[in-house]
Amino acid sequence: IFQGVPYPVRPITVNTDGISIEELTRTDASIVYVTPSHQYPLGTVMPIKRRLELLQWAAKGENRYIIEDDHDSEFRYKGKPIPSLQGIDENDRVIYLGTFSRAIAPAIRMGFMVLPQRLYQVYREKYSFYASTVSRIDQAIVCEFLNGGYFERHVNKMRKRYKMKHDLLLHELKPYEDRITITGENAGLHIVVSFHTSLTEEEILKKVHKKEIELYPLSKHYITDYKPTYPTFLMGFANLSEELIIAGVNLLIKELFLEPNQ
Repeated sequence: IFQGVPYPVRPITVNTDGISIEELTRTDASIVYVTPSHQYPLGTVMPIKRRLELLQWAAKGENRYIIEDDHDSEFRYKGKPIPSLQGIDENDRVIYLGTFSRAIAPAIRMGFMVLPQRLYQVYREKYSFYASTVSRIDQAIVCEFLNGGYFERHVNKMRKRYKMKHDLLLHELKPYEDRITITGENAGLHIVVSFHTSLTEEEILKKVHKKEIELYPLSKHYITDYKPTYPTFLMGFANLSEELIIAGVNLLIKELFLEPNQ
């Protein structure tokens, strides 16, 4: 989407606390896109201190805005919930994006946007004629789902279910922590794993695909020519049973690290 707009797009370094405010400040950017609840794809959760710093950056420019994509905010497994940027913004500089596709079902294909008051007026003047592709019946159903408290109960139920799978996956990988590095494990429906091996990304994919194991290369998300020290992949767990998680980890480790007769 951003590559299709007639404005320069600059990647900003992400560290363990999220986007680098120092690097962002050195640019002439007026809009920044972030996923603070679960940075995609690395899985970083932006702490409150960094969120406040980002809001301060936006407040210092007349036309600076933050696009907050609250990706996977419902599925946080460790620590206390952190308020959204939009929820603690005192200067009306956050454009908040959300979706029901992750929490309810991908087939819903329904999202929403909360605009700052000034941008809302612009939207009403220039884009109010846009028609939604989501049927009004579906919108009414989701509205009732929210107003009746069903959505909150559903999310709590799904969070418990995903946490069980999340914890099991980490438990199965723990014996091999000298051979792998795990990041992004505090929230979301995937973890990021680096394999300490001389195998290339392509060689690993070839091996695991033969065993019907799905890994998603981090390199697919690179904007620059950056390369990690070790081949790194996203490992999803949302649609896996406990049996498949256990069997999959054992098979994965055997393929990458153990001799054929072990």
